[in-house]
Amino acid sequence: MLDTEMIRRAFWGVAIATSSLFLAQQSNATEAAAGRYIPGAFAGPGAGIVPPIPGGYWAVSNIYYHGEASGDVPFGDGSIALGLKADLWVTGLAGVYVPEIDLPGNWTYAVQGLLPVGWTRAKADVGPLEVIQEVSGIGDVAFAPVVLGWHSDSMETWLSTSLTITAPTGVWTEGDIAFVGLNYWTFTPSVAFTRLVPEHGLDFSGNFGLDINIKNPDTDYYSGVLAHLDLSVTKNVTDNFGLGILAGFLYQIQDDDSTFANNRDDGFKGRSVAIGSLATYKAKFGEGKEINMTLKWAHEIEVENRMKGNAIFFNLAGKF
Repeated sequence: MLDTEMIRRAFWGVAIATSSLFLAQQSNATEAAAGRYIPGAFAGPGAGIVPPIPGGYWAVSNIYYHGEASGDVPFGDGSIALGLKADLWVTGLAGVYVPEIDLPGNWTYAVQGLLPVGWTRAKADVGPLEVIQEVSGIGDVAFAPVVLGWHSDSMETWLSTSLTITAPTGVWTEGDIAFVGLNYWTFTPSVAFTRLVPEHGLDFSGNFGLDINIKNPDTDYYSGVLAHLDLSVTKNVTDNFGLGILAGFLYQIQDDDSTFANNRDDGFKGRSVAIGSLATYKAKFGEGKEINMTLKWAHEIEVENRMKGNAIFFNLAGKF
């Protein structure tokens, strides 16, 4: 019989961590110093777990990010912004479905998707003018048609792999410094793991992924491939409450391709390291009903060719 605590952790991993990936819209190097990943987004308990119980799961994920860029930032119409500062809030509605498929061994298959709605406020000097813009609307919709998970017989070791496709459905206008979407497709293969130590209430989790972008068709700007790694350690303090630490690492492994990037020795490749903390809580409502909550904070301590700031993540998750 499957341990119910394992199932709770499983949904944290699939719905919450997956949702976080799609919410990041304004933080990396690449075009307009923007990307789909904020360091620490995938950090948290159960990152490598795919729920082994068939059914539908839901999550509401929220991110607030404030960052500032100290150097030049390129925008799609050839403009260069100085002193860019931005605030971002995104709420994502996520769904995960585990069909009743009898796979060999301890394998599980799932599909998942997310619809983000966001708000961005940006301020920068563009030429002789100070520009302040604010925009809100639908973000870039994401869908993962393949999510495969494996667990050991003891259900203490978990592995997963997935492919996420993000479409350019969000609000974006060429030349604007504030936007919700990015106007290009992204393909993100990823692998994740979770190691549970039940006798000590510990969860060791990690997630590694690559963001492979398609050229922006309106600006002809190609944002290079980004690698990112998130790690976390979480300790159960009580049956319902846990505390942990996290770290996030971003490393752009491919140069950008644009007039701006080609004139720089480093290809405008981004780097970032973030550290932070997290807390989890299970709120129970009657027999068999509960909502899992996760609150995370990530602080970027070292950056290059990107915005530097702080991110706060707050996620709610449950089973239909």
